Amino acid sequence: MQFIDQIFEESPNPTYIKDSQGRIIWANTAYALLNGCSLAQLLEKGALDFDFSCDRDLEVLCSDEISEIEEFYKLADGSGAWYLTVKKPIVQQNGERCLFSTSSEITNLKETIQVAEDSFAAKEKFLADVSSELEAPVNAIISLVRLLKQTFISKDQKRYLNSVLSISDYLLDVPKDVLEYARVEAGVLDSTSEVVDVVPFMGRIIQSLTSKAAEQGVNIKFTEPLVKLPLVEVNPVYLDLVLVKIIKCAIRYTKTKEVQLSVFQKEKLEDTLYLQFSIHNIGLDQNAEVLSKLFNSENTQQAHNKYKRNGIDLGVYTCKKLIDLQGGKVWLEESDGQGKSIEFILPFPIMQNLLAEQNKSPQYDKVLHSEQSDTLNLLLVDASESSQELIKRQIQHWNTSVAIAKSGEEGVKLAAHVSYDLILVDTENPGVNAFETVALIRKSGSLNQFTPIVAFTSSTNDTDIEKYREVGFTDYLRKPYHAFDLYLCISKNTGHYAREQQQIRNKEIEQEPPLFDFSGLGNMADDAVFIRKMQKLFIDIVPGQISKLSHAVHRQEWETVALIAHSLKSTYGNIKVVKAAEAMKKVEELSNTRTNLSELTKLIVIVKDTTQKVIDVFSKELETIK
Repeated sequence: MQFIDQIFEESPNPTYIKDSQGRIIWANTAYALLNGCSLAQLLEKGALDFDFSCDRDLEVLCSDEISEIEEFYKLADGSGAWYLTVKKPIVQQNGERCLFSTSSEITNLKETIQVAEDSFAAKEKFLADVSSELEAPVNAIISLVRLLKQTFISKDQKRYLNSVLSISDYLLDVPKDVLEYARVEAGVLDSTSEVVDVVPFMGRIIQSLTSKAAEQGVNIKFTEPLVKLPLVEVNPVYLDLVLVKIIKCAIRYTKTKEVQLSVFQKEKLEDTLYLQFSIHNIGLDQNAEVLSKLFNSENTQQAHNKYKRNGIDLGVYTCKKLIDLQGGKVWLEESDGQGKSIEFILPFPIMQNLLAEQNKSPQYDKVLHSEQSDTLNLLLVDASESSQELIKRQIQHWNTSVAIAKSGEEGVKLAAHVSYDLILVDTENPGVNAFETVALIRKSGSLNQFTPIVAFTSSTNDTDIEKYREVGFTDYLRKPYHAFDLYLCISKNTGHYAREQQQIRNKEIEQEPPLFDFSGLGNMADDAVFIRKMQKLFIDIVPGQISKLSHAVHRQEWETVALIAHSLKSTYGNIKVVKAAEAMKKVEELSNTRTNLSELTKLIVIVKDTTQKVIDVFSKELETIK
């Protein structure tokens, strides 16, 4: 034992042991130095002045699992160091539980990863800039071609214009495909997951591609499975990407007039459902052999080489790799009497006992008809004459009128004298920019202060979309768009289905759990004095913790974010403030994984709003007692 003690004592890895009460009963010099104190002082006190690991250690002590976390320490010289810490509960011979914790420095590894991430971020920005530069002229071409197709033209001319549209769509996809390819190759994968009903999920995607397919003279037919599929957990980003790219591939290369899609349960093993997706009735020509070799290649590098040599869409190759990474399989198959078919299988975890979630799942089968639109008065702020003509043609049968403003200044002047049902603003107008235009329209006392305003944008960046909402835009519509997309946007923002949406909101309010609940405190819940003290502590302490959390997020101090979120999660959990507790759990997860960091702002807003509601109730109750 002395030999083992000597090894840990002289080890450069900070190590300590805590008893069942969370008191430090042993530590080595490396741990004491890391925390800026002497070993003798540490062991005498049995604790650190600021022990951010206290709650986490107690959780590990109560479990039988090993915990691994990354921790950041600020050193005395002002620099910082990263450590990978392993915590493990151990049981002594007398039955007492202790916690063993040891850390290894990983600063160099983290710095290497950061350099790689910075490099990838630079690539992302470059590709985003390229995409932005391409989108404006290509969208102009698409708009003009669609206008031309509505004139009297021959079949050959229509076929040529369809080819131009297909090429234009492909050009718009290239930067996005390159970016997705770079992400997959670099291992930068999105870990987002959600519970969905796969059939409506596919229905939404097919609906979004129907117009594009029609431009190529292709009809998409979706055959739903005969047996209802259970709810499954999916990565919506990747499933959407795979389905869109594979369907587009079928549309682009087929020589038939109809592409048929179906999905069915291939196999069910315990809690995993294997779904087979089929895109058939594809009359491929010379591309069949190339696609077959790409899909059937078992070796990723071989598939990559086939992709480069044969010029198959980069997006299709990326989908092949994404399917492989998810444990699936894709292949090209000869179907009797139906030409070729693209088949792929993906595994999904089955979500049990989620009937309530099923009732809440998105419904994509509602079809809107232009005849439903009431007389609407619209304002379009767009400098492009081709865009103006396109919108006029698209809405000409919808019983609407549209006023045109060719600049932001003109749009503000019109909005100052006429009340509109909806305002459409192109975000790339010259002169007064879109943000300034909306700010001026939204000013107090304006006729259109509360009028819905929709942004027409070429941006695919979610951060930009959030900025639009922050400055006063109600919604957005990405270019290029189809008439159905425009009508759906107008319908949604001018009151259609408002009554139905209000009913849905009312049901959600009825089903919403209580704001807080002290029943989890056991007998203490009946102690009025104790409850009042808890309420007072909540009011005094929690807002300050939320403020520290917001500052830590702003400074990107993710270790601090995780620690504060963990503490707040317990605080909210004790009195069952469900919304805030769930939000803090998500904040802790995101700060530890460094993924989807854009969600943090939304989560903190939820926590602030919920906390304020709780504080308002607590304050009133405390005032009543006084």
